[in-house]
Amino acid sequence: MAADGGMRVCILEESRERLRFLVEGAPLPLVNALRRAAYTDVPVMAIDYVEVFDNNTVLYDEIIAHRLGLIPLTSEAALEKYGWPEECQNAELGDPRCYAVLRLEVETGPNEERMVYSGDLEPQDPDVRPVYTNMPIVIMAPDQRLRMQAYARLGYGKEHAKWMPVSVAAHRYLPVVEFNVEEMDRECMDCIEAAYPWLAERMRKMGKGRLELLEDINSSALYWCARKRCSRGFSLHFDDKRFIVKLESTGALPARRVALEALRAVARKAENLLAELAELRRSGGKEEAPGSTQGSQP
Repeated sequence: MAADGGMRVCILEESRERLRFLVEGAPLPLVNALRRAAYTDVPVMAIDYVEVFDNNTVLYDEIIAHRLGLIPLTSEAALEKYGWPEECQNAELGDPRCYAVLRLEVETGPNEERMVYSGDLEPQDPDVRPVYTNMPIVIMAPDQRLRMQAYARLGYGKEHAKWMPVSVAAHRYLPVVEFNVEEMDRECMDCIEAAYPWLAERMRKMGKGRLELLEDINSSALYWCARKRCSRGFSLHFDDKRFIVKLESTGALPARRVALEALRAVARKAENLLAELAELRRSGGKEEAPGSTQGSQP
């Protein structure tokens, strides 16, 4: 726990696409709620409808439309410019308050073959464009045409995977090792050094002590060494009061923005639950569940 009994967050690694941070003093259900919300409750833009005007390529219209839907689109500015899913449920297709338009027009000559890439999509709004321009869509043979108009909107990952802003959202307990090099068997040190040479070197320099492993590692092999090869002088345990959280963005949003929006989503759900409980208290709990009956005998 934190010294003041509250929650503390320490950034371990950050880039636009990747964020790792240490959470201390938070219960496991809250950390897991953040992880789940990162997948399902942070809106990003994705292509949802495609109008096909011409397509004589090898792929059916539906397959190309599906591929277009899975192309990540830049979404940070879109969160401020376009209506969120709740606001656009009944919007007409093409409503500029809810939809961004992208066109795809490619044609090959008599002796030309080419690959169509995500970078060939032409956005009307430069704030909603493919994150990556080198994602292949279809190979075109000579004398083929592809003319489409796509409509992108904000959506949630719980609707479809194309609206998930992260490819990875995970948490784990903080691994902690305690050791005394002089007491360790050679077999134990060799096992650790084979999988974690940097850790073995650090342990030799320290001689004995305690290390919190904040690095982004898979600790499975270390656990195996501790159980199968280290009879003394080395132990591994996991601090269940501290968590390492890792987010990897698809590129639609910066990883930090995903974390913040996920926290806001969890907070909104908690507020909605409290509001409903308060309403039940005001009504005296007189509302009946659907299908319930009064006065019936078992």
